[in-house]
Amino acid sequence: MEPVEMEKFFRRIIRREIEELVQPVTTSTKTPLLKLRFINSPPRNIFTGSRIEAEDGSPVTIELVETATNTRVTLDSLSFSRLEIVPLNGDFARESWTSDEFNRNILRSREGKRPLLVGDLTVTLKDGVGVIGGDVTFTHNSSWMRSRKFRLGAKATEGGVVEAISEAFTCRDQRGESYRKHNLPYPGSEVWRLEYIAKDGLTESCLCQAGIHTVKDLRRHLTINSNALPRDLEGRISKKRWNSIVSHSTLCVLDESEYYVYNSKAHGASLLFNSVYEVMKVSFDGITVLNTTELTSTQEALLDNLKREAYENTNSFVAVNGADFVSFPPGSSKNLQDAEQTIGFQGSQSMFVDRAFSDTSDVFGPLRTCARFSASEDYDVVIRYRRGDQINDDFISHLRAALCRRGISVFNEFDEVDAVPKCRVFIILLTSTYVPSNLLNILEHQQTEYQAVYPIFYRLSPYDLISNSKNYERYFLQNEPERWQAALKEISQMPGYTLTDRSESELIDEIVRDALKVLCSGDKVNMIGMDIQVEEILSLLCIESLDVRSIGIWGTVGIGKTTIAEEIFRRISVQYETCVFLKDLHKEVEVKGHDAVREDFLSRVLEVEPHVIRISDIKTSFLRSRLQRKRILVILDDVNDYRDVGTFLGKLNYFGPGSRIIMTSRNRRVFVLCKIDHVYEVKPLDIPTSVRLLDRGTFQIVLSPEVYKTLSLELVKFSNGNPQVLQFLSSVDRERNRLSQEVKTTSPIYIPGIFERSCCGLDDNERSIFLDIACFFNRMDKDNVAMLLDGCGFSTHVGFRGLVDKSLLTISQHNFVDMLSFIQATGREIVRQESADRPGDRSRLWNAEDIRDVFINDTGTTAIEGIFLDMSKQTFDANPNVFEKMCNLRLLKLYCSKVEEKHGVYFPQGLEYLPSKLRLLHWEFYPLSSLPESFNPENLVELNLSSSCARKLWKGKKSLGNLKKMKLSYSYQLTKIPRLSSAPNLEHIDLEGCNSLLSISQSVSYLKKIVFLNLKGCSKLESIPSTVDLESLEVLNLSGCSKLENFPEISPNVKELYMGGTMIQEVPSSIKNLVLLEKLDLENSRHLKNLPTSICKLKHLETLNLSGCTSLERFPDLSRRMKCLRFLDLSRTAVRELPSSISYLTALEELRFVDCKNLVRLPDNAWTLRFKVEFRQIDTEKFSRLWNRFGWLKKVQIS
Repeated sequence: MEPVEMEKFFRRIIRREIEELVQPVTTSTKTPLLKLRFINSPPRNIFTGSRIEAEDGSPVTIELVETATNTRVTLDSLSFSRLEIVPLNGDFARESWTSDEFNRNILRSREGKRPLLVGDLTVTLKDGVGVIGGDVTFTHNSSWMRSRKFRLGAKATEGGVVEAISEAFTCRDQRGESYRKHNLPYPGSEVWRLEYIAKDGLTESCLCQAGIHTVKDLRRHLTINSNALPRDLEGRISKKRWNSIVSHSTLCVLDESEYYVYNSKAHGASLLFNSVYEVMKVSFDGITVLNTTELTSTQEALLDNLKREAYENTNSFVAVNGADFVSFPPGSSKNLQDAEQTIGFQGSQSMFVDRAFSDTSDVFGPLRTCARFSASEDYDVVIRYRRGDQINDDFISHLRAALCRRGISVFNEFDEVDAVPKCRVFIILLTSTYVPSNLLNILEHQQTEYQAVYPIFYRLSPYDLISNSKNYERYFLQNEPERWQAALKEISQMPGYTLTDRSESELIDEIVRDALKVLCSGDKVNMIGMDIQVEEILSLLCIESLDVRSIGIWGTVGIGKTTIAEEIFRRISVQYETCVFLKDLHKEVEVKGHDAVREDFLSRVLEVEPHVIRISDIKTSFLRSRLQRKRILVILDDVNDYRDVGTFLGKLNYFGPGSRIIMTSRNRRVFVLCKIDHVYEVKPLDIPTSVRLLDRGTFQIVLSPEVYKTLSLELVKFSNGNPQVLQFLSSVDRERNRLSQEVKTTSPIYIPGIFERSCCGLDDNERSIFLDIACFFNRMDKDNVAMLLDGCGFSTHVGFRGLVDKSLLTISQHNFVDMLSFIQATGREIVRQESADRPGDRSRLWNAEDIRDVFINDTGTTAIEGIFLDMSKQTFDANPNVFEKMCNLRLLKLYCSKVEEKHGVYFPQGLEYLPSKLRLLHWEFYPLSSLPESFNPENLVELNLSSSCARKLWKGKKSLGNLKKMKLSYSYQLTKIPRLSSAPNLEHIDLEGCNSLLSISQSVSYLKKIVFLNLKGCSKLESIPSTVDLESLEVLNLSGCSKLENFPEISPNVKELYMGGTMIQEVPSSIKNLVLLEKLDLENSRHLKNLPTSICKLKHLETLNLSGCTSLERFPDLSRRMKCLRFLDLSRTAVRELPSSISYLTALEELRFVDCKNLVRLPDNAWTLRFKVEFRQIDTEKFSRLWNRFGWLKKVQIS
């Protein structure tokens, strides 16, 4: 048969087999038994020309599964099916469909356009899984679709299985961001981000020629030149267009930490300017500071002259911290320097981390005047009125509701009190019959405190207030009528609101806007170090975009998530029709329940009172139609469980174009389940900013600068830049040495807010693991910790993932579990508060004094689960039954961080009892000859009795079914170990330094899971059991077994073999069976005379150490290349020459010949190798002819 005919014959056979296999799927039922499914999908927003990948950057993956069970199908003949990737209409979202329906929703390329989807659009399934190639991209955006979205589809080229569709996503033009306008421009935004200024257009070019590159530059020009056109633009732009540009620029949110001072020498006055050179304050005499709204007409005229002078000398402006502005007279440069030191430079507040320790003087210089986090007042706004006094109660309720919808806390005060409320905005409703009885106090308070007072003239004009003053005569004190008249006149002239014939809703909107401006302007003190992060989140929100977008703000407790969310809410809420801010959502759900929170949320979104209509009774179609017409801003704060929002999460998809959803959470998993578009991780404050947030007032009085500097850096390190922790540390009233010691030793510390929320949302498994790590296992190897905690019955790896997602734990690059110091201190405080006065009633003990108290006074209880005692500085006796009451003890570790003589816990009367629930028994320098006879180690996972006095562990055979690690190293009196046949899970045995050990039980040969076996220094061992059947063994150390004469039978899976210092005379040729061996160490094997040539068959060998093998005279002749051997040490051997086959060591990097006194010749072909070579203690005259030949070597050491 011809080859072509043969190929056709086999093709027919294969096709028939596949058809028979697939036929039951395609013909026996109406629904195929197999279907395709997207394991992941592209993110909600992608760009044209960018490769399509999943949210986490991994490839988009498709799998073949059974329709009924959703289990993956890995049958070979089906698993290699070819798939076709197609673009689908974003509206195609059905639970089931036919192939015809699927094909009708495939998007075809539009006439005259490139194909919509390009790249390698075929996917081959292997083992039931396939991935979309990295070159697949969209060529056009999705704006021409009705839904403005695409989907991906996957179908088998031969059919027979149900197609797959991905989640819907929006595709935008790649260039869109670079040409985007800023609805709310930033000071540093390019000037073309403003409306009516085209990028690279004539207007931008003219502005740049005038030195105007940013919005801040434009605002400064407008301030100095009274909104006049730049000369280069005159005649080139209409006045209407210029006014629109100016109007847009005024929406810029100014940097309220940037201020400048100008000192007029001629007038002896000082001016304070904001970042765009607008005058904020003035001092005419160098003593009194005045706001620009407080000036007389004469002073205003003088101010105009000062401004003109200042604007002609902007290069003389001095950057200052406006919050601490104090006037100072102009004078010499020395006066300026003094003023700069007093006020502090803005530049000193924006240092980077990498400068923190290299130049700490810059950090600590201006601390006296740095701003601090201040405690927020009880309410943002207080509304005072008299109940029943002509005022429509609906007006008050609507005003309150409008403020609350913007996230403003409000208190209605209708009782007459003398005290002026502590709030940021104080609203007073004045009527024809009512003014507050303490009006004089209110006006005096406004002049001395940072508080905005807004009067509302309800159904009267300010003139009526003065003309009807007789209605208020009952308030006039007999000796103060003039002050009252002046107060009425003053309040009538204050900025306020008049409600006569105007719409109440318009008035309410105006009040809300003004209140927001006041609150935003004063919250900068709480945003220190966070401004950049706010800007980054705003850029992710893309406010001007019409899509519905969601942002998750993630970070550890106290990091500032809520503060950032509130700042964003206040900045952008005025742009939305409806705004909802649900604060402390998790707590609200716990208090009110899921249903009540859902009703409250939807009532706010629909702007109806909850008692008016039950939201649950509203039809979905009506709800969707109402919400689709609204541009909504929603902030869900502190969502620590998906179930908190699960009942109304689907309703967020109904929001109209341009809506934004912001969610804060400590639990990253919440964002995944809620399908949030972007997750932003809040970063800790840098070191300079953290230092500035510490209150140095308490310590600076008694501490030197150097001591205070050291203490501050310790506190900053402890806080890890967490603002809430820094605020606590700055206010804590503790003696310096005590606070420093608590921070260094991670002692239990109660941090308000952190303590209450650290374990919030943790299940029992996560909580137990969290407390165990905080008390015992921080910065320890993850795998070892998991081994112990798994043995305690926990789902450790699940718990690790949960704690990482909840920002309570990290896994370092070195595979250590790592917990921030303040979180660890909080976890320990949680345990301490289990019983503040009785350590024996706590679940975990680590403090040496507490443990000593429990041991000596025998106050242990069943509550104790773990004890970790550092015995370095402890010496005391305990009674034999000290552990008898601790029947639930599962972790016991007594160790010495520093080895010191005569320290430890002693049992002069012996030890009678150890709990059977122990998983970890780690007792260094164990003082007794054996463990208690009654001890049942059936639950033991790790046994560590390093440097103990034990001669044996116990009598007879005991169950060791859970034991994985046994370490008895340097137990010099140990003569034997128990039979280990009852320990089938043992993975690690360390008997190093047990120089009295006479034999090893043959039961070791049956430990199928043993990975590490260390018998180093067991000098009395003459033989060891065979390890040839130990399929898991990777490391075998027999170094120092000085009586071992015969090469033992070794597992072929060993990767590291140490046999230095033994009596072995030759290595058998069977060494070639160790096919995975990477390291062979025979150092100081003085009786070794021969190495087999078969050693070259060790394909993975990287290190061969033969140093000190003084009887070895010849290195074996190699018959094949050793492509992995990198290090060869022949120091102190009797080798006379190397064979020419040394050139087969093609990977060699280092060759050592230290003290090789017999070496006389190297092969001529050694020049083919390029390695480091070390010759020391060699007769250089005898080798003089070799040096020139080997001058090309990487490194030559000769001595």
